[in-house]
Amino acid sequence: MTFLTNLDDKTLKAGSVPTFTLSQRGRAGMQVLGALQKFSSGVLRPIAAENFDASQRGKELAADHQAEEPELSPRERIAEARKVCESDPVYRLERFFQRYVAEENFNRGIPAIEERREKFEAFNAAQAETELLGTLDLNASVPVPKYYDRIEWHLEPGGWDGYDLYGALFAYGVGPYVFSLGGYAAVGIGDDITSQRVNTIKQFPKDSYGRIFEPGCGGVSTLKAVNSVFPEAELHGADLSPLLLKNGQKMASRFGFPVHLKLADCACDTGEADESYDGVITYALHHELPPKANREMFREMFRIMKPGADIVISDPPPFRAVSIFHAVILDWDTDNREEPFFSAVLHDSLDEMLAEAGFVNVESYAIGRDQYPWITRAMKPGAQAQAEAA
Repeated sequence: MTFLTNLDDKTLKAGSVPTFTLSQRGRAGMQVLGALQKFSSGVLRPIAAENFDASQRGKELAADHQAEEPELSPRERIAEARKVCESDPVYRLERFFQRYVAEENFNRGIPAIEERREKFEAFNAAQAETELLGTLDLNASVPVPKYYDRIEWHLEPGGWDGYDLYGALFAYGVGPYVFSLGGYAAVGIGDDITSQRVNTIKQFPKDSYGRIFEPGCGGVSTLKAVNSVFPEAELHGADLSPLLLKNGQKMASRFGFPVHLKLADCACDTGEADESYDGVITYALHHELPPKANREMFREMFRIMKPGADIVISDPPPFRAVSIFHAVILDWDTDNREEPFFSAVLHDSLDEMLAEAGFVNVESYAIGRDQYPWITRAMKPGAQAQAEAA
């Protein structure tokens, strides 16, 4: 997605941020949501976790979760743990606030942007007159995958392309007043999601890269982080959302770096040449695809990567890597925050998918608290290794 969490970012080009703000009412509405989310995650959730850990059944399930040979399957264990959690009114209140904030981000945010529609349209029109950097190709005829169609991702009305000013909503409403506080999905309370992206890019093992590709690039927030770590790299990305791609090129231009974006289904065909990239980055993408599509995407990434190229992935941690209580928290998103594939992917293994696609040196680890960001990285075998395998 395209959103800022810091409107005072000094790397923005002059004139790239509106001189106007949301109305006092609109801004206050978003600030209330941010405060509720902070209270929910920072106060109520730790109490709910303590209540779970103190219960007899909670202790049994935690022990089973850590056992080398557990009695219950992961799905059975999470289902049992959910029953324990839902018997606790503190947990239920915490989850109510999470769902309420997720909905109200749009129920309050869209009217707040609509109050300033004329101003945002004028600002966007003025920005359109400035030179856009890089390239944008929206000409491809890309069939919408069944798993993508008709899903209102993250409860966004109409999905990612359902509202023409979603870019403004995230950049000047939800981003700075709600998301910047953390405490939602896998993001911990107080976590800086901008720093998390930069720290993820620093997991690339080499000192420099010529060309880097991001499937599901959205609004280039991650490619911005790539540019900050590897400023000389040529950046490319693809996505299924025309609106996110348009906003992404505008955002990159406002920060002063070129990106080359295209409309494509990266699980099928990126349209990129064989062995043409030195690195691939994916960020918070794979939990939004069914496992089958992820496997297809890894095969496509393998095809376009040069021998010896690196892939770095950041996604929510798998259930096996977190406590059973935290697994219930993550599993909740599947049914309650319009994340239909969240649990399926967290039950699966990206490590195994990468190995199946032919990658080597596969490893996964956490670089933040509560196992997030969770990093998975691997390498495409070099020319010599490929020849030996053949």
